[in-house]
Amino acid sequence: MNKTEIKKQINSRFYQYVNDNFPEYEIDAGEGYGRIYLVPKEGDSRNDNSIEYHQSRHDLVCLNWASKKTHEDVSTMQSYISNNIIPFVNTVLEF
Repeated sequence: MNKTEIKKQINSRFYQYVNDNFPEYEIDAGEGYGRIYLVPKEGDSRNDNSIEYHQSRHDLVCLNWASKKTHEDVSTMQSYISNNIIPFVNTVLEF
């Protein structure tokens, strides 16, 4: 696989992980520029509690003033992508 295919595979697996484990977020690809936003489906401060995912760097961030749950979700998602998805794609799917 080339780098583009690897990145697409990582992103695809991440989106599936979010859909399966974090149904409270909807995936918004409207902004472009390599960024995807995970926006809470409900709540008063949806924008403040959104999570930004960068499709090339495979990292997640949220606002400093986002809720504690949002920060915990970012940590959980980042840990999963870094420890499960990226190593799997890099080792298993290269062959």
